[in-house]
Amino acid sequence: MKGLLLLLFAFILPVSLIAQRTTQMRNIWTRPQVHVLFQGYTLSFTIHDINKALALLAETGDSTYGTSCGLDTSGDYIVELYPGLRMEYRKPLQAVLQKGVGAFLLLAGHAYIEDKRHKPVRSVISDIKPPSRGVDDAYILFTDPKNDNPLFAGQMAAEMYNKDLGLD
Repeated sequence: MKGLLLLLFAFILPVSLIAQRTTQMRNIWTRPQVHVLFQGYTLSFTIHDINKALALLAETGDSTYGTSCGLDTSGDYIVELYPGLRMEYRKPLQAVLQKGVGAFLLLAGHAYIEDKRHKPVRSVISDIKPPSRGVDDAYILFTDPKNDNPLFAGQMAAEMYNKDLGLD
């Protein structure tokens, strides 16, 4: 009986640890240039953070998006994303953020987030769905802890989960 309970506990514990986690957003000391609009929320990232995350993604063997986003740091870029993962994007930056590095940057806490009333969101809850067989990417839904509204949905390569941006 003891062995059966231990075995059951061993299967349940990893699932519950992976399912949800709360991430505190760090202070961004430089002006963010990339602003993502998602269901009333604005998520802002720096180009330096995006490029660093793309370089880490390329180290895992995924060269889909290259090692740099190619954006000029003196400009501002506004990107609108939609719930669910779209197959067709109007701008390449949409795919980079939603399927490439957006979820990774949010899990690392490297974003400035404002809600619909332009109030800062200091933490997010991430619901990480485990990758299915044959798929290397995990689907992650981020929600606002104050009202459980979704503020971002994206994919992240499973190999990126333990990577460190090294920017702090």
